[in-house]
Amino acid sequence: MKTNFFAAFFAFFTLLFLSAGCENVVHEECSQSSINRHAYAFMKDWYLWYEHLPNIDISGFASLSEMIAAVKYVDNGTVIDRFSYAVKKQEHDDYYAGKRYGMGFSMVREENSDIYVSIVYPEGPAGKAGMRRGQKILSLNGVTVQELDENQEYNYQHKGEEGYVEKPDWNNVYNAENKGEEVVFRVMDYSDGEKEFSVILDDYTMNSVLAVSVFEHHGAKVGYLHFKSFINLSPDELDEAFAQFKESEIDELVVDMRYNGGGLVRVAEYLIDLIGGGTVKGENIIKILYNDKHTDSNFSYTGKKLQNSLEKIGKVVFITTRGTASASEMVINALTPYFDVALVGGMTYGKPVGMNSMSYCDQTIVPITFKSANSQDYGDYFLGMEVDCSAEDDCRHDFGDPEEASMREALYFLENGRCSQNAALKSEAKAKYLEDRIPAELRGMGKVDYTF
Repeated sequence: MKTNFFAAFFAFFTLLFLSAGCENVVHEECSQSSINRHAYAFMKDWYLWYEHLPNIDISGFASLSEMIAAVKYVDNGTVIDRFSYAVKKQEHDDYYAGKRYGMGFSMVREENSDIYVSIVYPEGPAGKAGMRRGQKILSLNGVTVQELDENQEYNYQHKGEEGYVEKPDWNNVYNAENKGEEVVFRVMDYSDGEKEFSVILDDYTMNSVLAVSVFEHHGAKVGYLHFKSFINLSPDELDEAFAQFKESEIDELVVDMRYNGGGLVRVAEYLIDLIGGGTVKGENIIKILYNDKHTDSNFSYTGKKLQNSLEKIGKVVFITTRGTASASEMVINALTPYFDVALVGGMTYGKPVGMNSMSYCDQTIVPITFKSANSQDYGDYFLGMEVDCSAEDDCRHDFGDPEEASMREALYFLENGRCSQNAALKSEAKAKYLEDRIPAELRGMGKVDYTF
């Protein structure tokens, strides 16, 4: 779908993208003051909460990010707009093209200070070197994790003292800006013992599909998909995954979006169509609602049956965490009226609103401009979607491993229709607590409030 406005990602994980009908404008005057002025005018027109924009001296901000931070909607100390931001245009464009630089993996530290590989992009340097999720990091460039921790504390305490010599720590054990530099990792692999990898800092393509598998469980064929982000490359990757599911004639599906902060709405629609098949065909699966200045831009996405849409899918389980946001939540919300949907893992982030981007010179503003709802007009999850069964994000195992805690709970739910004894169901007390935290003007929304 060709678009003129583009929605984009927020902060560290939440992403949403969509068209709105105006062309990006290239201005001859590219002073920061001029950029701020045009961006503020855009927000006065399209910002979902435009009535709450403060009157400010926009020329007084040294960057577009500073201006956005100063005008985002806050109601009596409660931050309503957690999402709007500004970014360099090139960074924005590169994100949706899947262009990245680095090693192509991330790590997570557990409470006992052990560090595990949590994400590996298959086409990144680490993925090509053989690293995978679940490996325990032992050392970097010959320096152990414990030494890196101790050295970092030492450097922090003694920097600037006479005779001080910097020790190798997490900040200097390799030079992240040195393209082509080799970084040597020693890891403990959960199945193969100690291994060593040489990873080269380089440009790479960020995959959006990180794992796909099909296996038998409790007499049913279960498809598993780990989906990381909604970007321009996603439709082709999703088509390949769902072609495998369709050929295997899967009965049930597990969609792992535990770190998926969102992305393009058109990709969200595509994923819904692939999962939903003929069930959602002709249905208004996603409703997009703008402020009262632009109600003529409101529209609905209609479900379609695609070549690789699943035919007879029954239960669908989504694995989620607080890193699951925006377009990910949109997919879950859109499918809920039509399928037996369950959430396993941790509560999602809570972003039933989206952005349209506008570029000025080399900078892009990405403010909240619309809210979304499903076919039943439901979109009340500002504080996140609660899970049906809680489960640990188990970084000691790879994605899709039946022994990984969240996957194990998802499979238990598919087989038994309930949570395991070790999983905590959502409680009335917790639900009440969350209701108390909802901003006053949003409280009590069983459906989308068309007035705010």
